Amino acid sequence: MAKVALSDRAIALLDCARAVAAIYVVVHHVAAARGWAAGLTGIPFRFGQEAVILFFLISGFVIFANEKDRATTGFGYYYRRFRRIYPPLLVALLISTAVFWTNGTLAQNFSLRDLGLTLLNLQDISALKPGVLVDPYLGNDPLWSLSYEMAFYLVFPSVLTAWKRGRTAVTAAVGIVCTLAYVSFLYSPNHFSLIASYFLVWWCGAMAAEAYMEGARSFVGIPIALASLALLTGASALGVVIEGFFGPGVHPFLEFRHFTVALLVVLVGFSPIGRLVASFASQLSKPAKAVSAISYGIYVLHYPLLIQSNLTDSILGLLAMAILLVPLAYFADPYLNRVLPRWESVKLRLSPSAA
Repeated sequence: MAKVALSDRAIALLDCARAVAAIYVVVHHVAAARGWAAGLTGIPFRFGQEAVILFFLISGFVIFANEKDRATTGFGYYYRRFRRIYPPLLVALLISTAVFWTNGTLAQNFSLRDLGLTLLNLQDISALKPGVLVDPYLGNDPLWSLSYEMAFYLVFPSVLTAWKRGRTAVTAAVGIVCTLAYVSFLYSPNHFSLIASYFLVWWCGAMAAEAYMEGARSFVGIPIALASLALLTGASALGVVIEGFFGPGVHPFLEFRHFTVALLVVLVGFSPIGRLVASFASQLSKPAKAVSAISYGIYVLHYPLLIQSNLTDSILGLLAMAILLVPLAYFADPYLNRVLPRWESVKLRLSPSAA
């Protein structure tokens, strides 16, 4: 099949999915903090974890589509990923520090170890799963997913290089390795095995992008990746059977939820239903693009501003902080991404001829 670029409709769908996921995560946390997620009426507010899994799939799709032909050509890829992840993260750490200082609780909650390991992107949420090295700095729980994203970014060039030499074999190998990583996590819970298992979710997004760019418009275009994800989902279900059920939002059922949702999103999204949703998303392309552009900033900043700040005790204070969130998210995400030097200028400064 001839390769095709992402269509305007596909881009609109990605923007819409990212925007909806970011807004939903905010609503999820606000609802949980204010008790709105309790009871039957609160069920629609309880799927923040699934929104993050959607982010993983979108990330794999977008990174593969944009970096397939340049991720293995030098340090430019790593600089672009570092430049994308770290400026908003640093802003989030500063905002968290400021919020706890204004709350008068910084001294009691500050941990240099938590700060250092969060800067190294080794954080996760120990209340939800075993084997966690460190909780996010000052309890900014949404930062848990950044440790996964950064790990995915780091290994992508190596996996991509191998994949280009043997697509079928490497895709199958990724599935096997990720499933075995989850089995090892069940046997001996640790941060790195768990992240390795989740790479398959990200990789399924990447393989969906490859299939799309090859002209496929159905999930039958990624049979090995989907079969691998089904195998991983089965392994997580077995983990629930072996270890027991301790609640829908904690280990081991939490991982089963994640992998099941990833599988369903790919099956539904890469189907006629997905094309129908894409047609609807194209009608919302402009507002979706605007929200998508600040979605990462919203994701990393909303928790300290809307949940942890004492200023949000009242509805008026919550509204004021929600309004403040928008320009701060814009500054942390698209603005800094635009003004910081790009790889071409950095490479030029580092080249011997520039000396």
